[in-house]
Amino acid sequence: MEQQQDDIDPSDAGVDGDGAVTEDEEPLIKRHFLLLLALALGVAGVAGVGVTYARYDRVGETIQAIPYVGQIAQNPGAVPYADQIVGMIPYVGGDETSEEAESNKVGSLSKLEGLVVNPAGSRGNRYLAISIVFEMEAPKVKKEMEAKKVIIKDAVLRLLSERTVEELSDPERRDNLKKSLREEANGILSKGEVDRLYFTEFVLQ
Repeated sequence: MEQQQDDIDPSDAGVDGDGAVTEDEEPLIKRHFLLLLALALGVAGVAGVGVTYARYDRVGETIQAIPYVGQIAQNPGAVPYADQIVGMIPYVGGDETSEEAESNKVGSLSKLEGLVVNPAGSRGNRYLAISIVFEMEAPKVKKEMEAKKVIIKDAVLRLLSERTVEELSDPERRDNLKKSLREEANGILSKGEVDRLYFTEFVLQ
């Protein structure tokens, strides 16, 4: 009995014209994609356990402290598939550096709210309602400011009352006014200085 043989296209069976078996020319990452994905998910799952007990602002440090994850983050060229894995794990392959994250932190705040003053030359017919927030990086400066708030408030009111309506109403002079108020406060403080000053209310009537 003769065995019937189906016609088979050599290209479909992975056989070349000489009858030798060939391997599909696919990128290494593509052929191992499922393995990489499983590895990344597994590492991320382990990282999640550690993150549960970490402070939110130190999540990246906690994950990188986990064995192998830290090695990937610090030596991406020395670990197989590191570049692909780092991109799959949250917080490890982020764009924001620790220095940038540090610059985004807000310092200690001290507020002077609901200040009302009559501008110079207004004869009591005009008034400025203003609220100010001082920001300082050193906690000891805020403590001193709170202790001297009455003195600083008096100095701020005096400086504002020396400005005319024209000066206070000009938006281009607003930055100069902030600088003058900050310097006035820093002249009273002795343990540090105010780093930034904000107007949270500025109403001129």
